[in-house]
Amino acid sequence: MPQRDQPKISVVIPTFNEEFYIKDTLNAVKNQNCNFVYEIIIIDGKSSDNTVLIINNFIKRVQYAKLYIAPKRGKAFQLNFGVSKTRSELLLFLDADTLIGPFFLQNIYKKFQKDKDLFACSARFKYYDGKAIYFKLGSLTFTITPYFFINLASHIYYFFKNLFGYPELTGMNLIVRKKIFYKAGGFKNPPNSLGIDKVFTDSLLYLKRKLKRGKIKTLNFLSVLTSGRHLTINRGMKRLNQYFKKKDIYYHLATKNSIYNFE
Repeated sequence: MPQRDQPKISVVIPTFNEEFYIKDTLNAVKNQNCNFVYEIIIIDGKSSDNTVLIINNFIKRVQYAKLYIAPKRGKAFQLNFGVSKTRSELLLFLDADTLIGPFFLQNIYKKFQKDKDLFACSARFKYYDGKAIYFKLGSLTFTITPYFFINLASHIYYFFKNLFGYPELTGMNLIVRKKIFYKAGGFKNPPNSLGIDKVFTDSLLYLKRKLKRGKIKTLNFLSVLTSGRHLTINRGMKRLNQYFKKKDIYYHLATKNSIYNFE
């Protein structure tokens, strides 16, 4: 492949029975305004609905999109499997029900080009249900959804975690250099598959301490829209309870296979 056609970003999307969301997500990725080549890698976990049919119809029209069926289902496994199919040095992991704006990839690429010490980042996320109000203030575009107060609380939470040096990347949109991804040991599978993004963030923080360099950030002025379908108090409490009860397991996962292939 000529160098000019080498993708600068690989967008990796795991799917399983996402027929109601995947089309909008793929179209949002396709409709990017950027001056470089990127690729879309979809990893399906053997969906039983129309997800694969929708994806196949999409990739017929988009030559830089590819679908792979994972040997087994599970978000961590599918994401790791997807990385093995990528060709770029910058990875964007995007959930199948998450929408990015038209300049998202361009903005992300600029940030990683400008800051060579940036290991990984996530944009802020806003829950939505298909309805949103947009308005501009100067060069910035703001989005208000029916989840306004929950989104505000989430923004404050991630802002202060980032401010005090304990950033937490979000699984619905996570961007990392491929080299750093492998050094951190990839995605691990915590109990009940909850907290994959938290464990991966901890792996990166552990790697950062060992290398004595690197940056991990939450981007405050770049955001994505993600479905609020799984947003329940019960799920949130279950996740917090699991963190506290099984923190030793999480710590072991975060530090496992974290230090290898160093230069």
